[in-house]
Amino acid sequence: MSRSKGAAQVRPTLAERILSYVTQHPGTKLPAIEEALGVSRIEVGRTIRQLMDQGKIRRDEQTRQYFPI
Repeated sequence: MSRSKGAAQVRPTLAERILSYVTQHPGTKLPAIEEALGVSRIEVGRTIRQLMDQGKIRRDEQTRQYFPI
Protein backbone atom coordinates (compact mmCIF):
# COMPACT_ATOMS: atom_id res chain seq x y z
CA MET A 1 0.00 0.00 0.00
CA SER A 2 2.80 2.43 0.68
CA ARG A 3 3.79 1.96 -2.93
CA SER A 4 0.63 3.63 -4.28
CA LYS A 5 0.98 6.48 -1.80
CA GLY A 6 4.53 7.08 -3.02
CA ALA A 7 3.35 7.15 -6.64
CA ALA A 8 0.65 9.69 -5.81
CA GLN A 9 3.19 12.02 -4.20
CA VAL A 10 5.24 12.21 -7.41
CA ARG A 11 2.45 14.04 -9.25
CA PRO A 12 2.13 17.67 -8.15
CA THR A 13 -1.17 18.67 -6.60
CA LEU A 14 -3.36 21.25 -8.29
CA ALA A 15 -2.35 23.78 -5.63
CA GLU A 16 1.33 23.19 -6.39
CA ARG A 17 0.69 23.53 -10.12
CA ILE A 18 -1.24 26.78 -9.68
CA LEU A 19 1.37 28.22 -7.33
CA SER A 20 4.11 27.32 -9.77
CA TYR A 21 2.22 28.91 -12.67
CA VAL A 22 1.49 32.13 -10.75
CA THR A 23 5.14 32.30 -9.65
CA GLN A 24 6.31 31.95 -13.25
CA HIS A 25 3.62 34.32 -14.59
CA PRO A 26 3.05 37.03 -11.96
CA GLY A 27 0.05 39.20 -12.75
CA THR A 28 -1.80 36.36 -14.45
CA LYS A 29 -5.57 36.15 -14.50
CA LEU A 30 -7.93 33.26 -13.81
CA PRO A 31 -8.71 32.39 -17.46
CA ALA A 32 -5.00 32.08 -18.25
CA ILE A 33 -4.50 29.70 -15.33
CA GLU A 34 -7.49 27.60 -16.41
CA GLU A 35 -6.25 27.37 -19.99
CA ALA A 36 -2.62 26.67 -19.12
CA LEU A 37 -3.45 23.90 -16.65
CA GLY A 38 -6.51 22.50 -18.43
CA VAL A 39 -8.63 22.68 -15.28
CA SER A 40 -12.17 23.98 -14.80
CA ARG A 41 -12.84 27.46 -13.45
CA ILE A 42 -14.50 26.01 -10.36
CA GLU A 43 -11.48 23.86 -9.46
CA VAL A 44 -9.04 26.68 -10.09
CA GLY A 45 -11.18 29.15 -8.13
CA ARG A 46 -11.44 26.88 -5.09
CA THR A 47 -7.75 26.13 -5.09
CA ILE A 48 -6.77 29.78 -5.53
CA ARG A 49 -8.97 30.68 -2.56
CA GLN A 50 -7.13 28.08 -0.46
CA LEU A 51 -3.75 29.43 -1.59
CA MET A 52 -4.87 32.97 -0.72
CA ASP A 53 -6.08 31.82 2.70
CA GLN A 54 -2.67 30.19 3.25
CA GLY A 55 -0.91 33.44 2.31
CA LYS A 56 0.84 31.97 -0.73
CA ILE A 57 -0.71 34.17 -3.40
CA ARG A 58 -2.60 37.45 -3.46
CA ARG A 59 -5.11 39.02 -5.82
CA ASP A 60 -5.13 42.63 -6.90
CA GLU A 61 -8.82 43.49 -6.53
CA GLN A 62 -8.75 46.25 -9.15
CA THR A 63 -7.10 44.26 -11.94
CA ARG A 64 -8.07 40.74 -10.76
CA GLN A 65 -4.50 39.61 -11.29
CA TYR A 66 -2.76 37.03 -9.11
CA PHE A 67 0.73 37.36 -7.66
CA PRO A 68 2.92 35.08 -5.54
CA ILE A 69 3.73 36.21 -2.02
